[in-house]
Amino acid sequence: MARLLFCIIIFGVIIGCIQSYDATRVVKVIDFEISPDEDKVAFSALTPVGNTDIWVVDIDGTNLKKITSKDHSPSNHIARFFRKHKWRNFFEIDMRFPIWTKDGRIAFCQKLTKHDMQGVHTVSLRYWTINPDGSDKRLKTDKDETAQKRPFGPISKYKTSERSEKHRKNVYLKDDILWILDDGDTTPKKLVQ
Repeated sequence: MARLLFCIIIFGVIIGCIQSYDATRVVKVIDFEISPDEDKVAFSALTPVGNTDIWVVDIDGTNLKKITSKDHSPSNHIARFFRKHKWRNFFEIDMRFPIWTKDGRIAFCQKLTKHDMQGVHTVSLRYWTINPDGSDKRLKTDKDETAQKRPFGPISKYKTSERSEKHRKNVYLKDDILWILDDGDTTPKKLVQ
């Protein structure tokens, strides 16, 4: 009976958490990359739930779209609840390291992490590709060639800046925010509000 009651409470907390946050809010940008055609920026960002998802925005700051939705995952809501109460023994799913492929898709890493009494451990890394509109998510294969300038994977260094020659803009990451600076301007603007 106590076990059933505990499950009902956890289920209620999960449903309450799912309905009580803004799914379109970017809390903190982790890393980013400009598309090969220099029209879009793919980035991973921390969501209000506490995990990271992949987002895409036009280089002028319009058409912001979250293309993965692991912040809707029950395991991430349980992780948020457990973390808040300083409990251990939970799993968390993060989507990280977006890199554009030569055919205009976005490759990224799905990282499953276990938090327990011994610390934080990576359980698995899976590599996926997805269209910039969030459709057709599938496992990454050798045919998915990346148009990368850095090694693909969680051990690669984070980008801090990148340039679009086509649009004559610099995009850079500072203080967990994506900024854009047009040629000739001295005051940067936030790319993602």
